[in-house]
Amino acid sequence: MSNTHIQILRSYATTTPTTLKDGELAYSFVSNTMFIGDHSNDIIKVGGQYYTNVIDSSTSINTPSTIVLRDSNGTTNVTIATVDGGIF
Repeated sequence: MSNTHIQILRSYATTTPTTLKDGELAYSFVSNTMFIGDHSNDIIKVGGQYYTNVIDSSTSINTPSTIVLRDSNGTTNVTIATVDGGIF
């Protein structure tokens, strides 16, 4: 049985890779983000420390730029504002 090694590209200088081949992985330590290349030569963000930090900072309080955390009953502490009769 042979061993297969998978090399993940990494950067300490750039936030996003400029090119990735289909299925090729890369991690940026600048943006703390993991990327994968697709068949259309697009670069897709798929995870990384940046996203786990966003999840860890979730709260049930109405706080700008955070994910809403629901309690065990599925409720939150969020205020809905109406503008010109529409709800946002």
